[in-house]
Amino acid sequence: MKKLIFLLAIAALAFSNHGCKNSAKSGQDSTKVTVLSVDSFLLAPEKWADKEVTIKGTVSHVCRESGKKVFLFGKDPEKTLKVNAGGDHATFDIKLEGSEVEIAGKVTEDKKIDTAYLNNWEKEIKQSLADDDKKTCTEDKKAVSGQTCSDKKKKEEAKDPYAKVNEYRKKLAESGKPYIPVYAVTCKTLKEIKK
Repeated sequence: MKKLIFLLAIAALAFSNHGCKNSAKSGQDSTKVTVLSVDSFLLAPEKWADKEVTIKGTVSHVCRESGKKVFLFGKDPEKTLKVNAGGDHATFDIKLEGSEVEIAGKVTEDKKIDTAYLNNWEKEIKQSLADDDKKTCTEDKKAVSGQTCSDKKKKEEAKDPYAKVNEYRKKLAESGKPYIPVYAVTCKTLKEIKK
C-alpha cells in the first residue's frame, strides 16, 4: 500500500510539473505582439528607442534613388515615419506605394535636429527660392530651355517656406536640449496587408 501511495505521489508531482510547463508555454503562445499605428508611434517615439516594434501604416513614398527607405503614414498623410531597409528587405519595391503594410524592426535615432542642422536647412530654402527667381518663362508660363516655371508669389502666399524650420527652432528652444532626435525604424520584416 505504501508503494502505491508513493507511486501516486510521484505521478502527481510529475503531472503537476508537466502542467506548469504547459501553462507557461501556453501563456507564451497566447502573448501577442502589439501592433502600433503610425499615429500612436509618433505621439512618443522616444518611448520606443532601441526597442523592437511592429508598426502598421500606409506607404506614402519609396525612395526612388536607392529603394532603401519607405515612409509610412496613418490617418494624416502629412505625418510620416521613415523606415530604413534591413533584414529581409535590402531594398523596397516602388509597387508598395499606397499599400497598407506591417513592418517589424528596431527603432533607432535616425538624425539629430540641432541649430547647425536648422541653419543649413534654412540656407537650402533660400537657395531654392533664389533658383526659382532665375527660372525664365514665357508669358504663357512655358519654360525656356527646359526649366520648369513656377509662380513664386503664389507659392509664398500659399505656404511659408520657413514654417517647418521655425517650428523646429521653437521645439528645440522649448526642449532645453542640444538637439531633437528624429527616430526611424530599421526593417526586419515587412508584410503587405491585402484588402
